Amino acid sequence: MKGSLGLGVSVLGALMFALLLGPGCEPDEQDEPDEQDEPASPSVEEGLFAFLAGQQDPATGLLEGFVRHSDLPPDFLAFLDARPSFTYDNALAALAWLARGEPDDLDRATRLLDALLALQREDGALPDAANAATGAPLTNNTGTGNQAWAILALVGGWEIAGQERWLLAAERVAAFLLDPAQELANPAGFGGFRLSPGVTGVSTENNLDVYAALLRLADALPTSAALLSAAEVREAGHGARILCESQFDPLSGAMFAGTDGTGVTTFRGVVPLDTQSWSVLSLGRSKWERSYAWARREVPEGLWIIDGACAGADPELAIEGPPFSDAFTGEVWTEGLAQMQLAARALGDDDTSARAAAVLEELQRAAPNADGEGLVAACSEVETGFESSYFNALAVAPTAWAAMASRGLDPFWFRAVDADAHPAAAVPTVSLTAPADLQYACMGTQPCRFTANGTSTGVVGTDDRVYLLVEPTSPAPLGRFFTQAIPASVAADGTWTVQGQLGDTVSGVNPGDGMRLVALVVDGAAPPPQLEVVTQSTVPNLVTVSGVLDAGVR
Repeated sequence: MKGSLGLGVSVLGALMFALLLGPGCEPDEQDEPDEQDEPASPSVEEGLFAFLAGQQDPATGLLEGFVRHSDLPPDFLAFLDARPSFTYDNALAALAWLARGEPDDLDRATRLLDALLALQREDGALPDAANAATGAPLTNNTGTGNQAWAILALVGGWEIAGQERWLLAAERVAAFLLDPAQELANPAGFGGFRLSPGVTGVSTENNLDVYAALLRLADALPTSAALLSAAEVREAGHGARILCESQFDPLSGAMFAGTDGTGVTTFRGVVPLDTQSWSVLSLGRSKWERSYAWARREVPEGLWIIDGACAGADPELAIEGPPFSDAFTGEVWTEGLAQMQLAARALGDDDTSARAAAVLEELQRAAPNADGEGLVAACSEVETGFESSYFNALAVAPTAWAAMASRGLDPFWFRAVDADAHPAAAVPTVSLTAPADLQYACMGTQPCRFTANGTSTGVVGTDDRVYLLVEPTSPAPLGRFFTQAIPASVAADGTWTVQGQLGDTVSGVNPGDGMRLVALVVDGAAPPPQLEVVTQSTVPNLVTVSGVLDAGVR
């Protein structure tokens, strides 16, 4: 995400949680990225790559994030005076160039990745933004998502060119993320990585980035003489995935933005687009088709604007696609449209993929301030719902996403999009089925025993077991804790059922009392009887979790 001042992907995340909410997986052998079944026309793709090349500063190798013009808001123009170059944008461009792989592309990617090395601090982190002309950092912020994207680009460069300096740099970035002194590991809720040092909120988007970045790095690390072991890097990536899965809404299928400043309570006030499209690309399993489907439904039931218009285009340009979030559904977000094109391709939704490509081509050609090559961030202004906006300026991020979409490249795994052959396809899933009225019938009042059920994949025929955890929520319990149900009974088709329990022989239960349910898959010993935190440290051999379901009893 980027804010109204063009801040990098994780900077806005840190700001939105700090301001609004208070302070505070295993890849298989990789395929080469291939062309789409219906690739963009050569002129369209060439234009996208030409724009990226034009934004690269010949002296530093960094890409300037936006093209300024006089009609932009004054505060945004003032920020652009610093010629901001964002770690997120640079990572996207590097991955696009590496994927196309022409000699000039590889030369540009090499200069860009070496420019990132020049920005790397002693502690291994990269600043969120720098001056494209001088290479001087513009901020001390080191957002988690930006670090993850840097790892993705550096590992991609190492895979293509074999440059050990890039792999070492990626390892140093990961060491920063895993450094206890940075306090980025969230010790509460479902764990995961915090937004940035000093900020206690947790972003789903950031953890989607971290999961793929750490899993790819773990596979690349040597078996000896490494700063980090592959096992600890992989385990940390596993924790990021657990956090993401906990943010799945069993009712709508949407992926929530993350937590509030507690690192525990899910923030449900604004639901963004990118957690829906990126969950398909990063996590890549059938369960996440629901998050894509929610985003693809027409507003207000979902996020797809059917009868949109590109404000200011002459002649008038009819477009469709997603906004940034459900907080503002007035205009299509160009970068999000390219992300959805990739997610559609991954899931075999050829109609949406083709329609998205057609809209992006029209925007490339005829949007206000278009140059026929790059893409504007928005036709006029797209509000995010997090006190920031995207404006009508040609920008690196949407152009790079469209370039990757034109080639069918999943940037998280640096391979062709394919949900069936996704690196995380073998990771089990578990889901909770919500009762129609969100109320379970008690089979006794002291304690209340009730039947819960759901579905799973990859569990049948293994030693993994499904468990249900129940957290009393109303009346307010003394402290936050989950109590554990007995193991569920799992049928041959993966459906499961279990008798849950709310209350005990001392604490009575009344109709309308509330609880929070979550299902776990554990490979090994049962979880402890009570839990305050659900992570690998509290539940050894934790495999996966469902989204959290708020319900009551009758």
